[in-house]
Amino acid sequence: MPATMKWTEAMSVGVEDLDEDHRQLIHLINALNYGDADFAHIFNQLLDYTCGHFEREEAFLEGIGYPGISGHRAQHDAFADQVSVMLKRHKDGIVEDEDAQVKDFLWTWLKGHILIEDLRYTAWNRARQP
Repeated sequence: MPATMKWTEAMSVGVEDLDEDHRQLIHLINALNYGDADFAHIFNQLLDYTCGHFEREEAFLEGIGYPGISGHRAQHDAFADQVSVMLKRHKDGIVEDEDAQVKDFLWTWLKGHILIEDLRYTAWNRARQP
């Protein structure tokens, strides 16, 4: 059975809507590991959902006045660009459905982004509250 990622409370950013987004992203990346659905379809869903999540998260960061928002937004933009390139390569037949590099990139990025970058704004938001 392919490796999967599981949600843990250590990933919580303290905002239920954003935590639910992260759970859904984990679910979509896990779905890429199984042959019961079309890779390109799931990949498209993942890209669409990710863009919506980024918009929701950035709106939250603006709302709390997070000082690191520009860097956070730049990471989101770079990720969306990289995933778009991967999807185009897949459509052009350059990346196979089983390509572990795509899945590894998604896992590595998501885990690092949630556990490092997102938890930075979580800590900042908690520290500023009375």
